[in-house]
Amino acid sequence: MKNTNTRSGSVEQELDLLEGMIESKNRYRKIIQAAIAKWVRDFQDGVIQIRTVEDLRTLIQIDMELQKGLRADQQRQKNRMRGGG
Repeated sequence: MKNTNTRSGSVEQELDLLEGMIESKNRYRKIIQAAIAKWVRDFQDGVIQIRTVEDLRTLIQIDMELQKGLRADQQRQKNRMRGGG
């Protein structure tokens, strides 16, 4: 019976950790999305020239990586809640 409690506590800790990671990644995505919006505004206003497009590409890549990580974390969280590995 003690093993069940320990395992249950471990699953709960893992779920808490995953939830924290998901929240952090959501916050990071908001920051990245704001930076992308600012970049686009600056580009439209002529502040940014075409030669700096690499900055936008980097921001978009970061956003895409965060999205992938979020989906994976959310799936892991669902699996753990269902009792899966």
